[in-house]
Amino acid sequence: MPAMSSLISLTINHIALNPIVTAPILWILTKGPPELRARITLLQNPQTLAVAVKVLKSFLAIGVLGTINRQLNRLALNSWRLTSQKGRWKLDEEVAVVTGGSSGIGYFIVRGLVAKGVVVAILDIIPPPNELGNNPKVHFYTCDIAEASWISSVVEQIHTDIGSPSILINNAGIATSGSILSTDDEWLHHIYAVNVISNFTTVRAFLPSMIAKQKGHIVTVASTASFLGLGGFVDYTSTKAAVLAFHEGLNQELTHYHRAPNILTTSVHPNWTRTSLLESFPSALRGQHLLEPSTVADAIVRQIERAEGAQIVMPAVAGVMGLVRGLPNWVQEVVRGGTSRAVLRTVRK
Repeated sequence: MPAMSSLISLTINHIALNPIVTAPILWILTKGPPELRARITLLQNPQTLAVAVKVLKSFLAIGVLGTINRQLNRLALNSWRLTSQKGRWKLDEEVAVVTGGSSGIGYFIVRGLVAKGVVVAILDIIPPPNELGNNPKVHFYTCDIAEASWISSVVEQIHTDIGSPSILINNAGIATSGSILSTDDEWLHHIYAVNVISNFTTVRAFLPSMIAKQKGHIVTVASTASFLGLGGFVDYTSTKAAVLAFHEGLNQELTHYHRAPNILTTSVHPNWTRTSLLESFPSALRGQHLLEPSTVADAIVRQIERAEGAQIVMPAVAGVMGLVRGLPNWVQEVVRGGTSRAVLRTVRK
């Protein structure tokens, strides 16, 4: 069923709502050469033709508006810059830092960047697989990003070993399921330290050199949970909402305070993804369609290669979650309630 819905979504977005497809068809049906129109059976029935033209006009209008909207989004997330920065970036000369780069999405991000020639520093509490660990372009630093002092000491070593990073990917994250009453203070402080506060620490560490060079790309790996507060893992969803707010604020400060529009920012919001993180969630959620970590990582690497800022929601259809807060409260409760009930049936008391 998920595969079918993805196929339907792909068909609608790339064919039915694609002006490059609908505009020529509409022109043929209404203004095309007589000899061509005479061969189209549809035109023989005026009523059918009228319906087809009306539908095509609707698709064309929606498609044009959608295209304009996407281009405006692209401009807005790149400081309204019309020109590409791609010429300033040579990936085989860049240095990247990836938190949580030894496994899951982070592992595939590192692998993808290294394949492009990027030198990568991994910050993690566990070492990467030998495939990465033995690669001369990969530098592993044992680091608990929940500890700001640990990050600070590692930062100095990174600058000494491989230079100032131009790419920062805040990917590390932890999660568990449980009610608010079952969440103890120690865990709550820990999940906020890893999922939120570490973003402040790494940005404070690496942003100054990016500003000095007027070049950088900061990627925040968040979640679709950024848009939807759910019962059963309030600790996790609230950290992801917080990290989205952090990312949006960072973008504003880069533009209006530091006057550094050339520093790019990208937030990434994957839905349920097949990583060890999912082991912390109830079995009720594991039957859902899962993204592969390599799919998410590939999208991030492509965005870095484009040298453009963006907000990436995966799958794309999940982008509607961002609209939920603008809906009436009763609709919001219905949307949140479906997933919350599934989780709360299985969480510990």
